[in-house]
Amino acid sequence: MMAPSRTVVLLLVCTLMVALQATAANAYYNGSDDGVTMQMFEEWMAKYGKTYTCHGEKEHRFGIFRDNVHFIRSYKPPATYGSSSVRINQFADLTNAEFVSTYTGAKPPPHSKDVPRTVDPIWVPCCIDWRFRGAVTGVKDQGACGSCWAFAAVAAIEGLMKIRTGTLTPLSEQELLDCDTNSNGCDGGHSDTAFELVAKHGLTAESEYRYEGFKGKCRVDDLLFNHAARIDGYRAVPSNDERQLATAVAGQPVTVYIDAGGPAFQFYGSGVFSGPCGTGLNHAVTLVGYCQDSVTGKKYWIAKNSWGKSWGQQGYILLEKDVVQPYGTCGLAITPFYPTV
Repeated sequence: MMAPSRTVVLLLVCTLMVALQATAANAYYNGSDDGVTMQMFEEWMAKYGKTYTCHGEKEHRFGIFRDNVHFIRSYKPPATYGSSSVRINQFADLTNAEFVSTYTGAKPPPHSKDVPRTVDPIWVPCCIDWRFRGAVTGVKDQGACGSCWAFAAVAAIEGLMKIRTGTLTPLSEQELLDCDTNSNGCDGGHSDTAFELVAKHGLTAESEYRYEGFKGKCRVDDLLFNHAARIDGYRAVPSNDERQLATAVAGQPVTVYIDAGGPAFQFYGSGVFSGPCGTGLNHAVTLVGYCQDSVTGKKYWIAKNSWGKSWGQQGYILLEKDVVQPYGTCGLAITPFYPTV
């Protein structure tokens, strides 16, 4: 038999390589090697109302989605990080860097800022949850805007107004977004300067000044004359002192800055979250209570977030309380603030 020519051999090799590449691409696209399929991705897209401008973008996002599903399926927090779990949510098509740059945005003030750091001593119960006392509005959604600083401040003011007046009124984050010149709208801002603005001008009801998800022109008439809430000012809880922070939360909801970086936070689903996270404060949430897990015995803070109800425990995260580090879980004890009347 005549041996095949060099040309025929090369043709066969090239054909085989093309076939192998096509098989690998098909496996990646359909997820046949790991169960993460395009159909699964499209079902996720339908659930969260996701659309993409072109096929290339969809393929790119599918690759990120696939990596995130791998992380979620393999997630096993070290024993030192408690009992929290992660799950697929609306952020599954984003890298962690994209998620942090889009959905955080808090900018803590310098430690030298001149503000009273005091907490009035009161009786501190073992557990308190301001949601059950009617002092917390429903979970809101900041959208793709770094306005967490406004939502965290508003939640604290809403709670204080309910405690002092007996009426719970949803208040306007958009007014802070538009009118706080010391913050940068969707590019991040300061919950403390939001308190300063409300102390000076008051705050409009959400029904009168609705959230748009972008910084617009300040409606000065509403800012000056259309008020549903007023505060006298604000105080800061002494830094790195969870005991005094508990005293403050026993009296009213409190705004805190935290480090929300890392995929474990991005995909938090349930349980007491102990980390991993650091102290690179980039996000603001509102502590609306604290208690203790009856199974694990871990104490936790109840933090209201602003990423909608599909994230976490219906929009909340339980952050471990009374940890060894003085700065608290994810740095929550470094710079807490609360409004005053």
